[in-house]
Amino acid sequence: MGRLDIIATKKVIKIGQRIEIIEIGDNEIDKEAVYNSRIEDIKENEISIALPIDYRLCPIIPVRAERIRGRIVESSSAYEFTATYKNIANIPIPVWVMEISDTVEKCQNREFVRVKLQIPLKITPTLEDGSRAKSFKTTSIDLSGNGLSFITQQEIPLGSKLILETSSIAAIGRISIFIEVKRCFLAKDNYYVIGSKFVNLPRITQNKLVKYLFTKQREIIAKGVKVK
Repeated sequence: MGRLDIIATKKVIKIGQRIEIIEIGDNEIDKEAVYNSRIEDIKENEISIALPIDYRLCPIIPVRAERIRGRIVESSSAYEFTATYKNIANIPIPVWVMEISDTVEKCQNREFVRVKLQIPLKITPTLEDGSRAKSFKTTSIDLSGNGLSFITQQEIPLGSKLILETSSIAAIGRISIFIEVKRCFLAKDNYYVIGSKFVNLPRITQNKLVKYLFTKQREIIAKGVKVK
C-alpha cells in the first residue's frame, strides 16, 4: 500500500464518511478486525464518530488523550489520519469526540477494500497433529484482498488454521489456501460468523482478487446499492 500524497484534512472529511480505526494507543488492530464507524459531526479540528464496537458488540472506550490512528475509506482510495481521543458524547447517539490532525495521507484502497459477496466455499479444519478433520460447505459473507468472512453452525477457536477452497471466481479461478481464524461470534440467527485472513496468498493472486473486487464494487455502485 504505497503513500501517494498529503492533503489538508478539511478538504477530505465530510459527515457520513466511513471510518476504520486501526490503532488505539500502541495497540495496532488486526486488519481483519478493525473497528468500523462513520463521521457524525465536524467542528473545526474536532470530529465525532459513531461509537465503535468490537465483534462481541461491546463498545470501545479509549483512555482520555490516547492517540488514535484510522482511515477515511472511499470507493477507490483511503486517507489515513491520526487523532487524539477526548471523550464520549451523545448527539443524540453515543460518539467518540476526537481532535484530528491537520493533514491526512492518501493511500491506495487495495488490500482493505471489502465487498459483500456470497461465494460457495469448502472449509477443512486442521488438527494439531497436522491431519485434517471433516470438511464442510458454507458461503462467504464478504471478501477482501486479505481474507474473508463466512458462516458456520459451530464455534471455531481463534487462531485455528483452516483449508479454504472457493468455487471458481471470474478471472481468478479457484482459490485453495490456508486461512487463520481472527474473529468468531454468535449472530442473532444462532449461527457463527467467522472472520479470517489468508495465509501466504501469492501476490499475483491477491492482485487479481483486488482487481475483481474493484470491478464488483463498481457494479454494485452502478446498481445504486450502497457498499458498506
